[in-house]
Amino acid sequence: MKVSVVDLNLDNAPQLVTESLIESGFAVVENHPIPASELDEFYGAWDNFFLNGNPGDYLADAESQAGYFPPDLAETAKGHEAQDLKEYFQFWPGGSMPRSVHDITMHYYDEIFSLGASVMTWLQENTSGSLWAAIDKPFADYLSREHTLLRILRYPPLTGNEPPGAIRAGAHEDINLITMLPAASQSGLEIQPKGMDQWFPVEAPPGSIVINIGDMLQELTGGALPSTSHRVVNPTGEDAKKARLTAPIFCHPYPDMVLSDRYTAASYLRERLNEISPDELKPV
Repeated sequence: MKVSVVDLNLDNAPQLVTESLIESGFAVVENHPIPASELDEFYGAWDNFFLNGNPGDYLADAESQAGYFPPDLAETAKGHEAQDLKEYFQFWPGGSMPRSVHDITMHYYDEIFSLGASVMTWLQENTSGSLWAAIDKPFADYLSREHTLLRILRYPPLTGNEPPGAIRAGAHEDINLITMLPAASQSGLEIQPKGMDQWFPVEAPPGSIVINIGDMLQELTGGALPSTSHRVVNPTGEDAKKARLTAPIFCHPYPDMVLSDRYTAASYLRERLNEISPDELKPV
């Protein structure tokens, strides 16, 4: 299976993005509003912070789930024993952020948040109205800036001493409505569509953005929009000596949004965070 790469300059781009998301849970878009040079500058600024910016001064806590997560506090994918091989910084609007990366990060956040809202509109406009019977206003109106998370991820170079079975990101599904993931500085993303045993690489050209469906949207649509398992595998050869950076934005609704008879957005998020977080960072 090959995830579609859609040129957003095409007149039918919203339909093509929606079709890819229905088929595989993923789509890749090019010619979006964020220049590739801006993404490169963004990655460079954050890589410098992780290496030289005293990230330990911004350690995350269980209550806020915001700030820096060092490798020993990285999440463990549900059903896995080994922690992911990564470090990351989590940010919500209004939270603290290193001054050195503030301006470039907020500009990036604003642009990709806006694109995420557009994708939500495309999904509703290009699918059956019956999928949206549980909501009483346009789908994009449920997107909460206050609760939409930016995670800047850095996967350090491999040393050869990694724990058995540990990979950069264990197989998982995202918790939120949709995820907007700019092409990483290195390949490694793979997906396993529902009903398939095989893993497929996601080819994301430099400067492109990967979009995927999260569990909350799958719950809302009764499974019609699939939340697909994905992982980031370890590189080999010379690539193993290089760090990998990316910066997904996890588009979340307002906490009181009703997803189904079983969950609100708030109850679903809390359940999942307790499943994947280390004990000291579980929200309980």
